[in-house]
Parts: sequence; structure tokens; C-alpha cells
Amino acid sequence: MIEVTVTLNAGLRHYRSSLDVGEVMPLHIPSGTNLRELLTQILQIPPNQVAFPMVNGIKCALDQPLVAGDRVALWPPVAGG
Repeated sequence: MIEVTVTLNAGLRHYRSSLDVGEVMPLHIPSGTNLRELLTQILQIPPNQVAFPMVNGIKCALDQPLVAGDRVALWPPVAGG
């Protein structure tokens, strides 16, 4: 098991309604877990709900493997004017 931290931003917080704005969620996940597995199997967030997945401040693909200490930030699709 490894520990990563996850931040759910904007509308994604409804998947964990107990989180405050900007609150970090520490998670213990199996070694070898990638970002897609974190989303679907652990957080139970459909991948199409995440437009901007970031690991350690860098936008990445969902096949990104996670390692101990990674900081994951997830952003939904957003629109603005």
C-alpha cells in the first residue's frame, strides 16, 4: 500500500460531500494503481467527469501510475464567459 493525497475541485466535491473547499483527502491505495483505477475503483468517479487530472501539479493521462507521496488534483469540465 502507498499513500497519496487527493483534492476534488469544483463540482467533483459532491462525490465526497464531507470535504471542504481545498481540503486534501489522504488515501492508502495498492501499489501499482494508476489514475484511472483510483477514479473508478476507489473514488467511484466516472472518468468522463474529470477534464483535468493532475499529479504533482502536472496535467497527466489517466494511465499515469501513482507512487507514494503523489498529490492528485482532479478538476471537472468547466465553462466560463
